[in-house]
Amino acid sequence: MLRRTIRTWRARVARRLGVPLTLLGLVAGASPLTSIVAAQATTASSSRYLVILKSANDAAGKSAIARFGGKLVHSNKLGIAVADSADPAFMTNLRASGKVDDVARDAAWREASLSDREPPPVPGPQTITGCLNQYNPPGGVGVGPDPLSVCQWDMRMINASPSGSYAVNQGQGARVGILDTGLDVTHPDIAPNLNLAESCSFILPGTPSSLPVNCPTKSAVQDYFGHGTHVGGEVAAPINGIGVAGVAPRATLIGLHAGTAIGGYFFTSSVVNGLIYAGDHHLDVVNMSFFADPFLYNCKNDSTPSANTFPVGLSQKAIVKAISKAAAYAVHNGVVLVAAAGNEASDLDHPTVDEISPDYPPSPPAPPPPPRDVTNACVVLPQELPWVATISAVGPQKVLSFYSDYSNSKVDVTAPGGSSDQAPNPYGRVLNAWSSTAPVVNPNARREVEDCETVGGAPVCALYGWIQGTSMASPHAAGVAALIRAKHPNMPPMAVEAMLQNTAMPMSCPLDPRCTGGGQTNFYGNGLVDALAAGTR
Repeated sequence: MLRRTIRTWRARVARRLGVPLTLLGLVAGASPLTSIVAAQATTASSSRYLVILKSANDAAGKSAIARFGGKLVHSNKLGIAVADSADPAFMTNLRASGKVDDVARDAAWREASLSDREPPPVPGPQTITGCLNQYNPPGGVGVGPDPLSVCQWDMRMINASPSGSYAVNQGQGARVGILDTGLDVTHPDIAPNLNLAESCSFILPGTPSSLPVNCPTKSAVQDYFGHGTHVGGEVAAPINGIGVAGVAPRATLIGLHAGTAIGGYFFTSSVVNGLIYAGDHHLDVVNMSFFADPFLYNCKNDSTPSANTFPVGLSQKAIVKAISKAAAYAVHNGVVLVAAAGNEASDLDHPTVDEISPDYPPSPPAPPPPPRDVTNACVVLPQELPWVATISAVGPQKVLSFYSDYSNSKVDVTAPGGSSDQAPNPYGRVLNAWSSTAPVVNPNARREVEDCETVGGAPVCALYGWIQGTSMASPHAAGVAALIRAKHPNMPPMAVEAMLQNTAMPMSCPLDPRCTGGGQTNFYGNGLVDALAAGTR
């Protein structure tokens, strides 16, 4: 049985997704801990493994899987395979055979539906009044373009507004993959821009396996966690007379469902095949607001877990190889990759300790894994890969968010992610779409909003949530990348990232001894993303 304190569990989920502890609430429906226990899928007779083959069509490696008691479940074009085995010696024997490049334990998690909708959300008019009093935006309630836009300090900060980028470039033609917990396919600020036919779930019921055969089941794209819907809305919520607007309100959203409904885990196999799918479909941009489980830091020189890395069999080296291959494949096929920096308030250039890894499988009985020392040989994935644009977060006062990771060598730009210490509750956070099938956003703090409008002659109501994190900063930058791709469809990925940096608004260090640099800083990279400058360059 899973027996952790609620606070410990919430901290782990917050760090995993790129949202700080103060968000959670986020999956706190009636009883989050009970829900997690119910959703855990453990099988005594069989375990799942990630196998790195020596090549895509490696017959010897596949034969070795069978010879040592494994069943090949799936193998993709990069030679990253998933196998099941009931033999506890399977991984050891297969690795020792030399027939494969590496082996690691994969995880198993069963999706579950969460639909507790109590307490009732805050009405839209009440929220609008509160936002007017807090932000006092020029133009008042008519700041627009949509009813809750008055609350979108984040969009105004990066010049995504009727007098800014909306007037010249709304991202039409750009296709943005949301590699996340799914999207609410019926939400009025998601559905108009969602290409459901091209969307795909990489999680089958009862398993985190990322088999693309689940793509025909479009209901599997539905978001039962909430995180992906919020991220998708920040990128491309349309201007349609309800709720909010995104950075690129005419861009096309592609749902790439890779995060689980319970706990928001992003297992390696799901992330890998989501990235390969994005490359095969030549998406313009993919947003990644998570770190790949089960390790926050993956140590490249750790092929066999040490005594303080529970449980046995989670090879970090294999995880690094798999995700690196998939990310490189996506970029080679024209995809711009954008990722959240993370929420440890730490310097990614000088990591010292990892307090939360591995976060899966749960470590019974109660104690979480002990802290472990880490060095620059250890990386957070995908944000520390060389082909990825990594985004730190600022709050409404335009200073680094209290939780945001920073780095002189990794952070490319910064974007609005919210910071609850920079404005009264909930106004320091970011407001955007929330899934109707997800738990209530922090029921104790009333951070869920319902906007009801007449759209196309019919009454429509939709949910929105106030949350914060580098998870929210990344999609702002992904939206700006979509504007660049809309204007320059054939621009290579690294050139898009360069333009994202070159058009950013310069930001200097605040009075904080951790901040270093002049024109480029470890807090803000090349500066704050600018939708107007990037969308017109």
